[in-house]
Amino acid sequence: MVGMWGILFSTGQVNEMSTEPFRIMTHLFPEGTTAIFLIVGGLFSLKHSRFGERLHFVSIGMLLYSVVTAGGYYLQLQEIAMTMMFGMLFLATVVLILSNLVIW
Repeated sequence: MVGMWGILFSTGQVNEMSTEPFRIMTHLFPEGTTAIFLIVGGLFSLKHSRFGERLHFVSIGMLLYSVVTAGGYYLQLQEIAMTMMFGMLFLATVVLILSNLVIW
């Protein structure tokens, strides 16, 4: 997520910064929070920390929300390749959530 947004910003593809700065910033904050939670939760989970496992579980729920909204954004722009990519990320996230439910 951080890498994708970095590329989009560095290549000038975030037009909303000039047209809808408040909306894009309120979108970037939860995306950044999701990325941080995924990393921290994943690292603590690797150490078999109960806190990390719970945080990781919350963060993959946040990830599910992010891939659905991003897929909808690109679908509205009729960018089929990006929509398909986020559709695959959605399916992968659902599989990850279900596999975590089985482990719990």
